[in-house]
Amino acid sequence: MVPDNSYVYLHTNKGILIGSYMQKLHISLPIAKEIVRARMAFTQGQQWPVMIIGHEIVSISKPAREYLASPEATQGLIATAIVVQSEFHRIIGNFFISVNKTSMPVKIFSNVQKAEKWLAQFIR
Repeated sequence: MVPDNSYVYLHTNKGILIGSYMQKLHISLPIAKEIVRARMAFTQGQQWPVMIIGHEIVSISKPAREYLASPEATQGLIATAIVVQSEFHRIIGNFFISVNKTSMPVKIFSNVQKAEKWLAQFIR
């Protein structure tokens, strides 16, 4: 697995797009736009359920959160599972999805296997 840019590794497994972030990542609006650009280049217009491995995300700015929830940034995504390690990240993640609504289902998980099982219903 090689990085698709300076911020995220992208790969697919069992019909799910998986994004794993670099260590200690602070996501600003320019970084969020670069991550989305890399994802769109990787998926080449195809639609995917996506799993975000968010263990290494330290912070996401308000403009970045708003952008990542926008129709522009979520284009090509069917559903999103965000996998976190700590209760703190679970709280932050739930805050993100309750404040920055998307047109697709988004759910927070602490377990990759449970996230895969939930995303399996969205595989086309």
